[in-house]
Amino acid sequence: MAFRSQYPLLFLFIVAALLIIPVMAKDTHNPVPEYEKQMAEFFYPDNAVSHIYHATIEPHWIRSDAFWYADTGRDMTRFFLVNTSQGSRKKIIDANRLAKVLESATGKQISPSLLPIQEMEVSSDEKTLQFTSFGSSWTCDLVSYALTKNNLPDEIISGIPSPDNTKIAYVNGSNLWLYTVSSKTASPLTTDGVPDYFYGKRSDTVRYPVSELRLNSTPAPYLVWSPDSSKIVTYRVDQRNVSSLSLVQDAPGIGKRPLLYTYKFATPGDLHIPKYEPVVIDTSVRSVTPLKFRAQPEVSLMDTDQDILQWWDSTGNITYSLFVERGEKTLRLLAGDARTGTVREILNETGTSYIESSLEYAGTPNIHVLANGDIIWFSERDGWGHLYRYDANGTLKKQITKGPWVVREILAVDEKNGHIYFTASGKEEGNPYYHYLYRVQTDGNDLRLLTPGQADHSVFLSPDLTCFIDAYSRADLPTVTVLRSMDGTLLMHLATADDSDLQRNGWSPAERFTVTARDGKTELYGLLFKPTNFDNTKKYPVIDVVYPGPYTIVTQTAYPASLTWNSKIYWTCQMLSELGYIVVTMDGLGTAYRSKEFHDVSYGNLSDCGLPDHITGLKQLQARYPWMDLNRVGIYGKSAGGFMAAQAMLTYPEFFKVGVAASGDHDCRLYGSFWGEKYEGYPVTDRYLEQVTALKASNLKGDLLLMTGDMDDNVHPSMTMQLADALESAGKKYDLMVFTNKNHDLNYDPYYLKTMMRYFVNNL
Repeated sequence: MAFRSQYPLLFLFIVAALLIIPVMAKDTHNPVPEYEKQMAEFFYPDNAVSHIYHATIEPHWIRSDAFWYADTGRDMTRFFLVNTSQGSRKKIIDANRLAKVLESATGKQISPSLLPIQEMEVSSDEKTLQFTSFGSSWTCDLVSYALTKNNLPDEIISGIPSPDNTKIAYVNGSNLWLYTVSSKTASPLTTDGVPDYFYGKRSDTVRYPVSELRLNSTPAPYLVWSPDSSKIVTYRVDQRNVSSLSLVQDAPGIGKRPLLYTYKFATPGDLHIPKYEPVVIDTSVRSVTPLKFRAQPEVSLMDTDQDILQWWDSTGNITYSLFVERGEKTLRLLAGDARTGTVREILNETGTSYIESSLEYAGTPNIHVLANGDIIWFSERDGWGHLYRYDANGTLKKQITKGPWVVREILAVDEKNGHIYFTASGKEEGNPYYHYLYRVQTDGNDLRLLTPGQADHSVFLSPDLTCFIDAYSRADLPTVTVLRSMDGTLLMHLATADDSDLQRNGWSPAERFTVTARDGKTELYGLLFKPTNFDNTKKYPVIDVVYPGPYTIVTQTAYPASLTWNSKIYWTCQMLSELGYIVVTMDGLGTAYRSKEFHDVSYGNLSDCGLPDHITGLKQLQARYPWMDLNRVGIYGKSAGGFMAAQAMLTYPEFFKVGVAASGDHDCRLYGSFWGEKYEGYPVTDRYLEQVTALKASNLKGDLLLMTGDMDDNVHPSMTMQLADALESAGKKYDLMVFTNKNHDLNYDPYYLKTMMRYFVNNL
């Protein structure tokens, strides 16, 4: 009151100014109808996938001519055994009985349609079942359904059994140990492993050790057994001189002091990065033989769930390895003598940008050594990913496949009949990302397509190469799973996906489309999502859901019936669309699975992100569909997609009006060395500045929400915070959401999804 009496004119001026200032809390006048909220939640990825049945049929081979699979239905999961030599199928596991005995043993309520079991293994005699559930390992007698809890430590359960199933190799602290099944005893294989110089597991840079510690999980061993179960080839990993990163857990519990987690993490250009020293361990005498070659620097192939850089010949005396130089511009094929440790370099390939050993993300390198020593080798040297044949001395004999298409993955080599079975894409008309199965002779003759029909084919070959399972689908075609002979002849129908629950809620699949890239000639492929209550007389704002690669694509090609990365993105798009948006995914220049020229657009040019292609593609779509309103364009992405979303908002601020950037690697100088050095280049120079998002902070005009988990040990929260700091220094308004106790895999938590949805509703 004193203020008013002393300064009446000033008070009136402030009141008048407040009356004309725009209201910032936009949600007060833009509520979402309850129907749209409910439909959006119905399409949460976990929920949507749970309403699709008979779609994911994965074979588990128990003999060369027999496999079992689980078929999830609306009311029950059914388990079948197929005998391929007899052409028969029968039920093998009674889900009702298994649910009842597991419920009795655990005290948990269990539905036979959603059995909470993982890592199932049926014995070759079909009499017992082993699986993990509720953190324990179990054995079930398939005749009596007597259930036995296996009281093995988690580290042994997480270990890798020998081919003859008599032993399990596992990680115990910094060493490898061996568990003998018959005697139920465990003993060390190595004893000199120490923290930061250990055996049989990946380095902290690619392993996410903070998540392991907080979730009480055991790292999977990184090793390969010899065929005769006598030896192991693995690495001793040296990260002693690698620099450290730390995370502070501010909310370990109410009233508890914050916790500090420190771990090793190498970034591009670091003098010291993790080094992998190859060794062979003879399990019978506990001897460790170093393989005499330089330690393998950590590269992108370590950032997978597979042991793919080392393998054995059929005798168990020779190891083969793919040695990848730092920066990944040189690949070397090495052969090591398991007895003496001597190593021979067979061949190598170099290039001006990264050299790929496979175009399949996290796939086994497309390298196979024949019995006579000849080598099947993958290369993009002619501009497309193809197979080549070398002799045992590394001399090129001939190119096996060729043309404007790419080999994706070698599935098997049948030396008896002289055939290579592989998947490839781009050879058939239509979408160049669809997988097809082919067969070709090892001399390059008689190339045959074995899976006709325009669809994405997921293929599983039988161990004896007499038949294969073909699960074919498209984003708009529910999965059909069949058994075929090796010439492609249909032998048995196994399942057809049922999405009637989704259709009853008004859903229809996203629309496939093609547009032209910035060059005016290259076709790009994408999906367009509409809300279930779509009205073509309305104008809809647009959300571009993105991921720039470079190692993969964002657009779903197969039917989205599982919780794979692409499938989760698909249902996130449908979820957003239900709030009243047209949502689009597409893959621009610089992403994977096309020509080398297409891919190399992003090399040393990560900030490009294919964004010029997205803008020109959206304009082409708007010309076809006038109900798309390009005056209101939002963009969303996570991880590299979060980087892309922020780059879009800061590079093209007139086009993108609202952005949500989650867990973004906004400066690859702070990410793993294996990533930046491959895709931005090595050695590290000032060219890295082109991708630093914070340097563009002054360009922000629209609404930008930055999100991160405070326990992200993959993309460190510092990248988000440094971008936030740059925005503040530039005087820019932005929004920030930090999720407590969440690591990099935060993006399908309902609280995260609701936060992201709310931001678009309030601002777009």
